[in-house]
Amino acid sequence: MSNETSQSSSQRSADIVVSAPGKVILFGEHSVVYGRLALAASLGLRTRVAISSINHPNTLEIECPNLTSKLTFNLETLNKYLLSPTLPTYLAPAEFSWESPDVVHHETLLDRVTEFLTDVSISNTSNLKPSEIVTVKSMMYLIAGILGSVNVELKPAAIVVSTDLEIGAGTGSSASFLVSISAALVQYIKLNKSSGNISKTGYRECNWNDSDPKRFSTRELDIICNWAFCAEKIVHGTPSGLDNSICTYGSIVEFRKGLQPKLLGIECPFKILLINTKVARETKALVAQVAQRLERFPDLVKNILNAMEDVAYIGLQNIMNVSRSHGDSKATRDHYDTLATLCSMNHHLLSALGVSHPTLDDIVNTLTRHGLHGKLTGAGGGGYAIALLPPLEEIGRGLEEAMNELASKGFGVQMTDLGGEGVRIDSDS
Repeated sequence: MSNETSQSSSQRSADIVVSAPGKVILFGEHSVVYGRLALAASLGLRTRVAISSINHPNTLEIECPNLTSKLTFNLETLNKYLLSPTLPTYLAPAEFSWESPDVVHHETLLDRVTEFLTDVSISNTSNLKPSEIVTVKSMMYLIAGILGSVNVELKPAAIVVSTDLEIGAGTGSSASFLVSISAALVQYIKLNKSSGNISKTGYRECNWNDSDPKRFSTRELDIICNWAFCAEKIVHGTPSGLDNSICTYGSIVEFRKGLQPKLLGIECPFKILLINTKVARETKALVAQVAQRLERFPDLVKNILNAMEDVAYIGLQNIMNVSRSHGDSKATRDHYDTLATLCSMNHHLLSALGVSHPTLDDIVNTLTRHGLHGKLTGAGGGGYAIALLPPLEEIGRGLEEAMNELASKGFGVQMTDLGGEGVRIDSDS
Protein backbone atom coordinates (compact mmCIF):
# COMPACT_ATOMS: atom_id res chain seq x y z
CA MET A 1 0.00 0.00 0.00
CA SER A 2 1.16 3.51 -0.74
CA ASN A 3 -0.19 7.02 -0.52
CA GLU A 4 0.87 8.09 -3.98
CA THR A 5 -1.65 10.22 -5.84
CA SER A 6 -2.87 9.57 -9.34
CA GLN A 7 -5.72 10.96 -11.36
CA SER A 8 -7.81 13.25 -9.17
CA SER A 9 -11.20 11.87 -8.15
CA SER A 10 -12.79 15.13 -9.29
CA GLN A 11 -11.50 14.49 -12.82
CA ARG A 12 -12.98 10.99 -13.13
CA SER A 13 -16.46 10.09 -14.26
CA ALA A 14 -17.79 7.39 -11.93
CA ASP A 15 -19.13 4.11 -13.27
CA ILE A 16 -21.15 3.59 -10.08
CA VAL A 17 -22.48 6.05 -7.52
CA VAL A 18 -24.65 4.98 -4.61
CA SER A 19 -25.66 6.77 -1.41
CA ALA A 20 -27.21 5.96 1.94
CA PRO A 21 -28.67 8.25 4.63
CA GLY A 22 -27.54 8.82 8.16
CA LYS A 23 -29.88 8.29 11.09
CA VAL A 24 -31.13 10.06 14.17
CA ILE A 25 -32.87 8.70 17.28
CA LEU A 26 -36.18 10.46 17.91
CA PHE A 27 -37.25 8.80 21.15
CA GLY A 28 -35.80 6.08 23.36
CA GLU A 29 -32.14 6.95 23.93
CA HIS A 30 -30.69 4.86 26.77
CA SER A 31 -34.08 3.37 27.68
CA VAL A 32 -33.73 1.12 24.61
CA VAL A 33 -30.76 -0.54 26.35
CA TYR A 34 -33.23 -1.80 28.97
CA GLY A 35 -35.80 -3.21 26.56
CA ARG A 36 -37.95 -0.12 26.08
CA LEU A 37 -39.28 1.11 22.74
CA ALA A 38 -37.13 3.39 20.58
CA LEU A 39 -37.90 5.28 17.37
CA ALA A 40 -35.25 6.30 14.87
CA ALA A 41 -35.39 7.81 11.39
CA SER A 42 -33.24 8.38 8.35
CA LEU A 43 -31.71 11.79 7.72
CA GLY A 44 -31.52 13.81 4.53
CA LEU A 45 -27.73 13.83 5.00
CA ARG A 46 -26.04 11.04 3.05
CA THR A 47 -22.81 9.12 2.46
CA ARG A 48 -21.83 8.53 -1.18
CA VAL A 49 -19.59 5.87 -2.67
CA ALA A 50 -18.31 6.15 -6.24
CA ILE A 51 -16.48 3.39 -8.09
CA SER A 52 -14.53 4.50 -11.17
CA SER A 53 -12.38 2.59 -13.66
CA ILE A 54 -8.75 3.76 -13.68
CA ASN A 55 -5.84 3.41 -16.10
CA HIS A 56 -3.47 1.92 -13.53
CA PRO A 57 -3.05 -1.82 -14.12
CA ASN A 58 -3.44 -4.16 -11.15
CA THR A 59 -4.45 -1.30 -8.81
CA LEU A 60 -7.28 -0.58 -6.36
CA GLU A 61 -7.35 2.95 -4.91
CA ILE A 62 -9.40 3.97 -1.88
CA GLU A 63 -10.20 7.52 -0.73
CA CYS A 64 -12.29 8.09 2.38
CA PRO A 65 -12.97 11.13 4.62
CA ASN A 66 -11.47 9.52 7.73
CA LEU A 67 -8.30 8.33 5.94
CA THR A 68 -5.48 10.84 5.98
CA SER A 69 -4.23 9.72 2.56
CA LYS A 70 -5.27 7.78 -0.49
CA LEU A 71 -4.56 4.06 -0.16
CA THR A 72 -3.35 1.92 -3.07
CA PHE A 73 -3.60 -1.87 -3.14
CA ASN A 74 -2.13 -4.46 -5.49
CA LEU A 75 -5.10 -6.27 -7.05
CA GLU A 76 -3.15 -9.45 -7.73
CA THR A 77 -2.23 -9.73 -4.05
CA LEU A 78 -5.74 -8.78 -2.92
CA ASN A 79 -7.21 -11.43 -5.17
CA LYS A 80 -4.79 -14.07 -3.86
CA TYR A 81 -5.52 -13.40 -0.17
CA LEU A 82 -9.17 -12.31 -0.17
CA LEU A 83 -10.96 -13.30 -3.37
CA SER A 84 -9.45 -16.61 -4.45
CA PRO A 85 -9.47 -18.66 -1.23
CA THR A 86 -12.67 -20.39 -0.19
CA LEU A 87 -14.68 -18.13 2.11
CA PRO A 88 -14.87 -19.38 5.71
CA THR A 89 -18.50 -20.22 6.56
CA TYR A 90 -20.48 -22.33 9.00
CA LEU A 91 -21.58 -24.39 5.98
CA ALA A 92 -19.76 -26.23 3.21
CA PRO A 93 -18.92 -23.86 0.31
CA ALA A 94 -21.44 -25.71 -1.85
CA GLU A 95 -24.16 -24.44 0.52
CA PHE A 96 -22.98 -20.81 0.48
CA SER A 97 -23.35 -17.88 -1.90
CA TRP A 98 -22.88 -14.15 -1.43
CA GLU A 99 -26.64 -13.89 -0.80
CA SER A 100 -26.22 -15.40 2.68
CA PRO A 101 -23.78 -13.26 4.73
CA ASP A 102 -25.26 -14.56 7.98
CA VAL A 103 -23.46 -17.90 7.49
CA VAL A 104 -20.00 -16.36 7.02
CA HIS A 105 -17.62 -17.29 9.84
CA HIS A 106 -17.06 -13.69 10.91
CA GLU A 107 -13.92 -14.01 13.03
CA THR A 108 -12.12 -16.24 10.52
CA LEU A 109 -12.84 -13.90 7.63
CA LEU A 110 -11.76 -10.93 9.75
CA ASP A 111 -8.51 -12.74 10.63
CA ARG A 112 -7.85 -13.24 6.93
CA VAL A 113 -8.42 -9.53 6.26
CA THR A 114 -6.12 -8.63 9.16
CA GLU A 115 -3.42 -10.93 7.79
CA PHE A 116 -3.74 -9.35 4.36
CA LEU A 117 -3.43 -5.83 5.74
CA THR A 118 -0.66 -6.58 8.24
CA ASP A 119 1.57 -9.06 6.47
CA VAL A 120 1.08 -8.25 2.81
CA SER A 121 -0.44 -4.97 1.92
CA ILE A 122 0.57 -2.46 4.55
CA SER A 123 4.21 -2.04 5.46
CA ASN A 124 3.63 1.04 7.62
CA THR A 125 0.67 -0.04 9.76
CA SER A 126 1.97 2.11 12.59
CA ASN A 127 1.21 5.20 10.52
CA LEU A 128 -2.50 4.41 10.47
CA LYS A 129 -4.68 5.54 13.35
CA PRO A 130 -6.88 2.89 14.99
CA SER A 131 -9.97 4.43 13.39
CA GLU A 132 -8.31 4.25 9.98
CA ILE A 133 -7.43 0.59 10.46
CA VAL A 134 -11.08 -0.14 11.33
CA THR A 135 -12.23 1.68 8.19
CA VAL A 136 -9.89 -0.29 5.92
CA LYS A 137 -10.67 -3.60 7.63
CA SER A 138 -14.41 -3.14 7.25
CA MET A 139 -14.05 -2.24 3.55
CA MET A 140 -11.81 -5.23 2.81
CA TYR A 141 -14.16 -7.50 4.77
CA LEU A 142 -17.04 -6.45 2.50
CA ILE A 143 -14.95 -6.78 -0.65
CA ALA A 144 -13.91 -10.31 0.37
CA GLY A 145 -17.38 -11.35 1.51
CA ILE A 146 -19.44 -9.91 -1.33
CA LEU A 147 -17.06 -10.55 -4.23
CA GLY A 148 -15.30 -13.67 -2.93
CA SER A 149 -17.87 -16.21 -4.13
CA VAL A 150 -19.00 -14.57 -7.38
CA ASN A 151 -17.54 -15.03 -10.83
CA VAL A 152 -16.98 -11.28 -11.31
CA GLU A 153 -13.44 -9.94 -11.66
CA LEU A 154 -12.45 -6.89 -9.63
CA LYS A 155 -10.76 -4.68 -12.21
CA PRO A 156 -8.51 -1.63 -11.64
CA ALA A 157 -10.70 0.92 -9.91
CA ALA A 158 -10.91 3.82 -7.50
CA ILE A 159 -13.39 3.71 -4.64
CA VAL A 160 -14.09 7.24 -3.40
CA VAL A 161 -16.21 7.89 -0.30
CA SER A 162 -17.69 11.27 0.65
CA THR A 163 -20.21 12.17 3.32
CA ASP A 164 -22.46 14.94 4.64
CA LEU A 165 -22.30 13.39 8.11
CA GLU A 166 -20.08 14.28 11.02
CA ILE A 167 -18.01 11.15 11.65
CA GLY A 168 -18.42 9.62 15.10
CA ALA A 169 -21.08 12.06 16.30
CA GLY A 170 -24.05 9.74 16.69
CA THR A 171 -25.77 10.24 13.33
CA GLY A 172 -25.07 6.80 11.92
CA SER A 173 -21.96 7.67 9.92
CA SER A 174 -20.45 4.18 10.19
CA ALA A 175 -23.65 2.38 9.18
CA SER A 176 -24.24 4.84 6.33
CA PHE A 177 -20.67 4.19 5.16
CA LEU A 178 -20.94 0.40 5.34
CA VAL A 179 -24.37 0.28 3.70
CA SER A 180 -23.02 2.47 0.87
CA ILE A 181 -19.95 0.26 0.39
CA SER A 182 -22.09 -2.89 0.40
CA ALA A 183 -24.51 -1.34 -2.09
CA ALA A 184 -21.71 -0.19 -4.40
CA LEU A 185 -20.27 -3.72 -4.47
CA VAL A 186 -23.71 -5.22 -5.17
CA GLN A 187 -24.13 -2.73 -8.01
CA TYR A 188 -20.66 -3.67 -9.28
CA ILE A 189 -21.79 -7.29 -9.50
CA LYS A 190 -25.00 -6.31 -11.28
CA LEU A 191 -23.16 -4.32 -13.92
CA ASN A 192 -20.35 -6.84 -14.50
CA LYS A 193 -22.03 -10.24 -14.13
CA SER A 194 -22.71 -12.67 -16.91
CA SER A 195 -26.12 -14.25 -17.40
CA GLY A 196 -27.08 -17.40 -15.53
CA ASN A 197 -25.24 -18.70 -12.49
CA ILE A 198 -22.79 -16.06 -11.19
CA SER A 199 -21.23 -18.16 -8.42
CA LYS A 200 -17.69 -19.44 -8.67
CA THR A 201 -17.19 -23.17 -9.02
CA GLY A 202 -17.78 -24.94 -5.72
CA TYR A 203 -20.28 -22.41 -4.30
CA ARG A 204 -24.06 -22.61 -4.23
CA GLU A 205 -25.66 -21.62 -7.51
CA CYS A 206 -26.86 -18.02 -7.68
CA ASN A 207 -28.83 -16.68 -10.63
CA TRP A 208 -29.24 -12.93 -10.93
CA ASN A 209 -30.99 -12.49 -14.27
CA ASP A 210 -33.81 -10.24 -13.16
CA SER A 211 -31.79 -7.44 -11.53
CA ASP A 212 -32.62 -3.85 -12.45
CA PRO A 213 -29.46 -1.73 -12.97
CA LYS A 214 -31.36 1.45 -12.02
CA ARG A 215 -32.62 0.45 -8.58
CA PHE A 216 -32.18 -2.08 -5.78
CA SER A 217 -34.83 -4.76 -5.38
CA THR A 218 -36.15 -5.82 -1.99
CA ARG A 219 -33.99 -8.94 -2.26
CA GLU A 220 -30.89 -6.84 -2.92
CA LEU A 221 -31.71 -4.42 -0.08
CA ASP A 222 -31.94 -7.32 2.34
CA ILE A 223 -28.51 -8.59 1.23
CA ILE A 224 -27.00 -5.09 1.51
CA CYS A 225 -28.45 -4.65 5.01
CA ASN A 226 -27.15 -8.03 6.20
CA TRP A 227 -23.61 -7.48 4.89
CA ALA A 228 -23.52 -4.02 6.48
CA PHE A 229 -24.60 -5.55 9.79
CA CYS A 230 -21.74 -8.07 9.59
CA ALA A 231 -19.25 -5.26 8.96
CA GLU A 232 -20.75 -3.16 11.79
CA LYS A 233 -19.39 -5.83 14.17
CA ILE A 234 -15.90 -4.65 13.23
CA VAL A 235 -16.79 -1.07 14.15
CA HIS A 236 -19.09 -1.54 17.16
CA GLY A 237 -18.57 -5.09 18.39
CA THR A 238 -22.22 -5.93 19.12
CA PRO A 239 -24.42 -3.72 16.91
CA SER A 240 -28.17 -3.78 17.45
CA GLY A 241 -29.07 -3.86 13.77
CA LEU A 242 -30.95 -0.58 14.07
CA ASP A 243 -28.51 1.72 12.28
CA ASN A 244 -27.83 -0.47 9.26
CA SER A 245 -31.60 -1.10 8.87
CA ILE A 246 -32.42 2.63 8.80
CA CYS A 247 -29.56 3.42 6.44
CA THR A 248 -30.67 0.65 4.09
CA TYR A 249 -34.44 1.06 4.05
CA GLY A 250 -34.93 4.67 5.14
CA SER A 251 -38.17 5.96 6.68
CA ILE A 252 -38.82 5.57 10.42
CA VAL A 253 -37.96 2.43 12.39
CA GLU A 254 -39.54 1.05 15.54
CA PHE A 255 -37.00 -0.88 17.59
CA ARG A 256 -36.90 -2.95 20.73
CA LYS A 257 -33.80 -4.78 21.97
CA GLY A 258 -33.75 -8.43 21.02
CA LEU A 259 -36.28 -8.02 18.20
CA GLN A 260 -35.84 -7.24 14.52
CA PRO A 261 -36.25 -3.53 13.69
CA LYS A 262 -39.77 -2.82 12.39
CA LEU A 263 -39.81 -0.59 9.34
CA LEU A 264 -42.87 1.65 9.41
CA GLY A 265 -42.65 2.49 5.70
CA ILE A 266 -44.62 5.72 6.02
CA GLU A 267 -44.27 8.91 4.04
CA CYS A 268 -42.83 11.52 6.36
CA PRO A 269 -43.29 15.23 5.71
CA PHE A 270 -41.01 16.03 8.63
CA LYS A 271 -38.06 18.35 8.76
CA ILE A 272 -35.71 18.76 11.70
CA LEU A 273 -33.02 21.05 12.92
CA LEU A 274 -29.82 19.14 13.58
CA ILE A 275 -27.65 21.05 16.05
CA ASN A 276 -24.05 20.03 16.68
CA THR A 277 -22.78 20.98 20.13
CA LYS A 278 -19.21 20.27 18.92
CA VAL A 279 -18.64 18.67 22.32
CA ALA A 280 -17.14 15.20 22.17
CA ARG A 281 -18.94 12.52 24.12
CA GLU A 282 -17.98 9.05 25.26
CA THR A 283 -20.92 6.73 24.67
CA LYS A 284 -19.64 3.85 26.82
CA ALA A 285 -19.12 6.13 29.82
CA LEU A 286 -22.64 7.59 29.50
CA VAL A 287 -24.23 4.15 29.22
CA ALA A 288 -22.27 3.05 32.30
CA GLN A 289 -23.43 6.15 34.19
CA VAL A 290 -27.08 5.29 33.58
CA ALA A 291 -26.40 1.72 34.72
CA GLN A 292 -24.88 3.05 37.94
CA ARG A 293 -27.95 5.22 38.61
CA LEU A 294 -30.21 2.24 37.97
CA GLU A 295 -28.22 0.17 40.47
CA ARG A 296 -28.31 2.94 43.08
CA PHE A 297 -31.95 4.00 42.60
CA PRO A 298 -33.60 0.99 40.92
CA ASP A 299 -37.27 1.88 41.44
CA LEU A 300 -36.79 5.55 40.58
CA VAL A 301 -34.78 4.92 37.42
CA LYS A 302 -37.15 2.18 36.27
CA ASN A 303 -40.00 4.68 36.53
CA ILE A 304 -38.01 7.12 34.38
CA LEU A 305 -37.34 4.38 31.82
CA ASN A 306 -41.02 3.44 31.78
CA ALA A 307 -41.97 7.08 31.27
CA MET A 308 -39.54 7.25 28.34
CA GLU A 309 -41.25 4.23 26.78
CA ASP A 310 -44.61 6.00 27.13
CA VAL A 311 -43.12 9.03 25.40
CA ALA A 312 -41.84 6.86 22.56
CA TYR A 313 -45.18 5.06 22.18
CA ILE A 314 -47.24 8.27 22.13
CA GLY A 315 -44.68 9.77 19.75
CA LEU A 316 -45.08 6.77 17.42
CA GLN A 317 -48.86 7.18 17.38
CA ASN A 318 -48.62 10.88 16.57
CA ILE A 319 -46.04 10.33 13.81
CA MET A 320 -48.40 7.80 12.25
CA ASN A 321 -51.27 10.26 12.62
CA VAL A 322 -49.31 13.06 10.91
CA SER A 323 -48.64 10.75 7.97
CA ARG A 324 -52.41 10.11 7.67
CA SER A 325 -53.66 13.66 8.15
CA HIS A 326 -52.65 15.33 4.86
CA GLY A 327 -55.18 18.04 4.04
CA ASP A 328 -56.44 18.34 7.62
CA SER A 329 -54.38 21.30 8.83
CA LYS A 330 -55.90 21.42 12.34
CA ALA A 331 -55.31 17.73 13.00
CA THR A 332 -51.76 17.98 11.66
CA ARG A 333 -51.05 21.00 13.86
CA ASP A 334 -52.40 19.17 16.93
CA HIS A 335 -50.16 16.16 16.28
CA TYR A 336 -47.12 18.40 15.84
CA ASP A 337 -47.92 20.19 19.10
CA THR A 338 -48.04 16.84 20.88
CA LEU A 339 -44.73 15.76 19.34
CA ALA A 340 -43.12 19.05 20.37
CA THR A 341 -44.24 18.54 23.98
CA LEU A 342 -42.98 14.96 23.92
CA CYS A 343 -39.56 16.14 22.71
CA SER A 344 -39.26 18.49 25.69
CA MET A 345 -40.43 15.81 28.13
CA ASN A 346 -37.98 13.28 26.67
CA HIS A 347 -35.06 15.69 27.03
CA HIS A 348 -35.83 16.33 30.70
CA LEU A 349 -36.21 12.61 31.40
CA LEU A 350 -32.80 12.05 29.84
CA SER A 351 -31.44 14.91 31.91
CA ALA A 352 -32.76 13.14 35.02
CA LEU A 353 -30.66 10.14 33.98
CA GLY A 354 -27.60 12.41 33.98
CA VAL A 355 -26.81 12.27 30.26
CA SER A 356 -27.49 15.86 29.26
CA HIS A 357 -24.80 18.56 29.12
CA PRO A 358 -24.81 22.35 29.67
CA THR A 359 -24.49 22.92 25.91
CA LEU A 360 -27.45 20.65 25.23
CA ASP A 361 -29.54 22.41 27.85
CA ASP A 362 -28.55 25.78 26.38
CA ILE A 363 -29.69 24.61 22.93
CA VAL A 364 -33.03 23.35 24.26
CA ASN A 365 -33.62 26.61 26.17
CA THR A 366 -32.71 28.69 23.11
CA LEU A 367 -35.16 26.74 20.96
CA THR A 368 -37.89 27.18 23.58
CA ARG A 369 -37.46 30.97 23.59
CA HIS A 370 -38.18 30.96 19.86
CA GLY A 371 -41.24 28.73 20.05
CA LEU A 372 -39.50 25.47 19.13
CA HIS A 373 -38.92 22.29 21.12
CA GLY A 374 -35.72 20.27 21.16
CA LYS A 375 -34.00 17.35 22.80
CA LEU A 376 -30.66 15.63 22.86
CA THR A 377 -30.29 12.69 20.51
CA GLY A 378 -28.03 9.68 20.82
CA ALA A 379 -25.89 9.08 23.87
CA GLY A 380 -25.96 12.69 25.11
CA GLY A 381 -23.13 14.37 27.00
CA GLY A 382 -22.52 16.51 23.91
CA GLY A 383 -22.98 15.38 20.35
CA TYR A 384 -26.23 16.51 18.71
CA ALA A 385 -29.58 17.98 19.64
CA ILE A 386 -32.61 17.93 17.37
CA ALA A 387 -35.78 19.96 16.99
CA LEU A 388 -38.71 18.46 15.10
CA LEU A 389 -40.18 21.24 12.98
CA PRO A 390 -43.87 21.84 12.29
CA PRO A 391 -44.91 22.87 8.76
CA LEU A 392 -42.51 25.69 7.88
CA GLU A 393 -45.28 28.15 6.97
CA GLU A 394 -46.46 28.00 10.59
CA ILE A 395 -43.13 28.79 12.23
CA GLY A 396 -42.73 32.41 11.20
CA ARG A 397 -39.50 34.19 12.11
CA GLY A 398 -38.87 31.95 15.11
CA LEU A 399 -36.95 29.39 13.09
CA GLU A 400 -34.60 31.89 11.46
CA GLU A 401 -34.02 33.69 14.76
CA ALA A 402 -33.30 30.40 16.57
CA MET A 403 -30.85 29.28 13.88
CA ASN A 404 -29.05 32.62 13.95
CA GLU A 405 -28.75 32.61 17.75
CA LEU A 406 -27.51 29.04 17.87
CA ALA A 407 -24.95 29.75 15.14
CA SER A 408 -23.78 32.86 17.00
CA LYS A 409 -23.03 30.65 19.99
CA GLY A 410 -20.76 28.48 17.87
CA PHE A 411 -23.08 25.52 17.32
CA GLY A 412 -23.36 23.83 13.95
CA VAL A 413 -26.93 24.22 12.70
CA GLN A 414 -28.58 22.71 9.65
CA MET A 415 -32.10 21.89 8.57
CA THR A 416 -32.67 18.54 6.88
CA ASP A 417 -35.41 16.10 5.94
CA LEU A 418 -36.40 13.22 8.18
CA GLY A 419 -37.54 9.74 7.30
CA GLY A 420 -36.63 9.85 3.62
CA GLU A 421 -35.28 7.34 1.11
CA GLY A 422 -32.81 4.65 2.09
CA VAL A 423 -29.83 3.44 0.05
CA ARG A 424 -30.16 4.16 -3.65
CA ILE A 425 -28.35 4.21 -6.98
CA ASP A 426 -27.46 7.81 -7.84
CA SER A 427 -25.56 7.31 -11.09
CA ASP A 428 -26.98 6.84 -14.58
CA SER A 429 -25.24 3.50 -14.94
